[in-house]
Amino acid sequence: MNETELFETLIQSGILTEQDGEAVQLSSEFESAVMEYSDQMNTETDLRVVLEEVGTSPEHVDNLVSIADDDPEFVARYLAVRDQAETLEFVESVRVLILLDQFSEPTPPTDGSPERFFPIRGERLPAMLAIFPVTVVYVWREQCPDCDAMRDTLEAVFTDNYDQITLFSVYGPDCAKMLKDRYEVVGGPTTLFVVGGEIDARLQGAHVEEVVEEEVDKSLTTAEMQDLL
Repeated sequence: MNETELFETLIQSGILTEQDGEAVQLSSEFESAVMEYSDQMNTETDLRVVLEEVGTSPEHVDNLVSIADDDPEFVARYLAVRDQAETLEFVESVRVLILLDQFSEPTPPTDGSPERFFPIRGERLPAMLAIFPVTVVYVWREQCPDCDAMRDTLEAVFTDNYDQITLFSVYGPDCAKMLKDRYEVVGGPTTLFVVGGEIDARLQGAHVEEVVEEEVDKSLTTAEMQDLL
């Protein structure tokens, strides 16, 4: 399902609502559902049971339970999405969560994000890395010539290839402490190659296409050795 089809599904399911035929925002029904699931998660309710009730496969339940400790809002939103858009597969549901952040404050900056990379808020990063087996994370900042150069390199490398890899971008200044504490990222541009939730390699600064392609191939080899692909 492409982004246009996904967007239409969100309108039809009532997760998003149109105002005056133009502006789009989160529906009050969806926001109420998120609050209800958040309240459930704050009680003695067995989260595993709730996740299974909305059709989450066993292989993803463990990940979402662990994610709930760091990012309970993400899991509450996931439950609300699954509840209102039952036809979506798991990966599509996660893509929806990324898309919905564009309708919530603060929205993640996108100016320095390479094409084909999903701009996400920094606090979403641990969840994304736990869910997707192989990812590339690009951390950027503004007024940074090296960031501009690395963005161009990443756009050249990730065109229509490497479909096994999920691509994220993070605006570093919005979450500098978290990036330093959890991922030892101390500046931008930094590019992380992550396999199975663990950093397999990193590139600091701008690099040419061949260097990026070499690290990507190494990460794919690591993922194959770990039976993640």
